[in-house]
Amino acid sequence: MFTRKGREPSGRRSILPPHVSKGASRAGRNRGPTARGVNRSAVGRSLPARTRQLTRSAVLEGAPITHVHLCLGDQARTRPRAQPHGRHRALGRARTSRRTTAVRLAAAALGIAAILPLAGPAQAAGKTYLGAVGDVAGLSRSTGTSLATHSYAQLGNGVPSGRMVTARPGTWSSVANASPGSAIYNDIVRWAQTLKARGTPVLFSYHHEPEASSSQRYGTAAQFIAAYRKVVTIFRQQGASNVIFVWQMTEWAFRVNSGDRRYAAKWYPGDAYVDNVGADAYNWYDCGPGSGRWVELSTMGQPVVAFARAHGKTASFPEFGVDPDSRRAQWLRNAHDYLVNQQGTITAAFYFQHAPTNSSSGDCNWPLRTSAEYDAYGDMARQTASFTT
Repeated sequence: MFTRKGREPSGRRSILPPHVSKGASRAGRNRGPTARGVNRSAVGRSLPARTRQLTRSAVLEGAPITHVHLCLGDQARTRPRAQPHGRHRALGRARTSRRTTAVRLAAAALGIAAILPLAGPAQAAGKTYLGAVGDVAGLSRSTGTSLATHSYAQLGNGVPSGRMVTARPGTWSSVANASPGSAIYNDIVRWAQTLKARGTPVLFSYHHEPEASSSQRYGTAAQFIAAYRKVVTIFRQQGASNVIFVWQMTEWAFRVNSGDRRYAAKWYPGDAYVDNVGADAYNWYDCGPGSGRWVELSTMGQPVVAFARAHGKTASFPEFGVDPDSRRAQWLRNAHDYLVNQQGTITAAFYFQHAPTNSSSGDCNWPLRTSAEYDAYGDMARQTASFTT
């Protein structure tokens, strides 16, 4: 139903390919765009204390700039004030003008649009969807918690249930060139209408890990981009406004250099077609193409989050996992801390509770299996202030 896992070359023992330096890796961890040319602190200090409080609250609550203007404008208009007379009237108008200017500068200086990631339909209070791929029911029982599901299916088959669903096609060119009335076009419409009818936010990915070696038979990067855009366009034409479009790559694609075929930017469909930058992240350690190096989720997530922020998007881990080791439970607890720290930026994470589906990683045992591991993942799910299903 889906393949694992496209990490090349399978025999490599270093976490980065030889042609990627540590400096190049760090270069990908750029921070997103910020407002420039304005001293935010100076502008903030020029405002009354109550105005500063409202401005900052609006930013933290994710209000758009227009909402900040309204809040501050209403506050200024409704403040009880004696009517000025004579020359005091003119002075009052000047003060109002300066106050309005300061408020507008504060909103601009805070760089709200640049700081807050753009996203599709809102999820519960900015919480992170937490779940699993594979044996979700079993993991839920073992952890004693409710978990979200990430399901996979071929585009021509039935639409599976789940908080996240991923569809795979025949070939990218056939999807990109699908005309109204054709079987493929009708399949896409059916998926769009089915997910739309669910009403609640659904993360949807079209063909995960397109850059992996196992996907080369489907076409080129340009053909993938054309197919992805076609699917998103049809979904939007069907009014599936509750669907969050996830571009699902491997985290490796965000760490290779720009000359590599798998380089993430080469496969990016564009800001107009992506709501969420997804990356499948695995701590291989010493299985499959592992390097013998223990890698935390935060390390793998850094270049992914940097890419997402640079494009004004949220991020996710549609799949993530860690090879068995005495440190696995602590790895999950470290992942817990990282996801909480990135709340609002990383909006979904699904543990790969499934056996390997690729012969090159057949010796990897992703499913959690000890009480310590269940406790660690269960504690994450039980932190309902940060996670939801």
